[in-house]
Amino acid sequence: MNEIRVTGLNIFPIKSCRGISTTQMQIINTGPLYDRGWMLVDENNQFITLRTHSQLSQIHTQISENNLIVSLNQKKIHIDLNQQHTQTNIVIVQDVTLKAGIASDEINSVFSDFLQQNVKLVRYQKESFRDLEAAQTEVSKETMFVDSRPVLLTNENSLIAVNQRLAENNLPLSQMDRFRANIIISGLDAFAEEKIRSIQIGGAQFTNSKMCSRCVIVNMDYSTGQVALKETLKYLPLHQTAKGPRITFGQYFTPEVLGLIKLNDICQIEFN
Repeated sequence: MNEIRVTGLNIFPIKSCRGISTTQMQIINTGPLYDRGWMLVDENNQFITLRTHSQLSQIHTQISENNLIVSLNQKKIHIDLNQQHTQTNIVIVQDVTLKAGIASDEINSVFSDFLQQNVKLVRYQKESFRDLEAAQTEVSKETMFVDSRPVLLTNENSLIAVNQRLAENNLPLSQMDRFRANIIISGLDAFAEEKIRSIQIGGAQFTNSKMCSRCVIVNMDYSTGQVALKETLKYLPLHQTAKGPRITFGQYFTPEVLGLIKLNDICQIEFN
């Protein structure tokens, strides 16, 4: 078997906003450190995403020392990474209700002006507990504002296979950043990630695999926030599941051993 290595690492501090490419990633009990630790909610405390708010693709994030720095238009917001909010509220993400910290009125007004509607930035914190239920491991029993399990992995060869089908139909190629993965690997056969039972990378290990269902977000060009290739979904794998047909790309996992992973780390994989 070819040597399987990590070729990309990304965290997305605010759900559906721009992510951060990094050379190393600390895996904690909720997944990658700071990944989807924040999200935006509307007046009904319902989470908002790129599916309905393409402007989120124009909100940039970076982490510097003890701050999350958010850039939108010509404004920058500095958010203390160590802050626990005293004001909390019940919010809804993927039909799950949980308690989250509410950012200041000053910060919320900046996001509201940018999105041209009343929104609040909320943070997962000590009072929050989003139960992983059957996806739990001994070290990971909760996750933050991700769509499913704590870590999303994609495979470069799977994207190559999709792009070959697109090229055969005279369509533009897709890009890996449209799939918003935490970990990108190379050296694995196309779509073989669907058969991974356990994967060890650096000091961390992951298990409890689940296919990642896809939606129209994968059609979007993040540099513009506009649809770039509406046919993408048509050429992704289609699986028949207990809940009906699902279009998928990539695999979710739950941490089984916590630790540090780095770019170019070799992956040790056990398959089903």
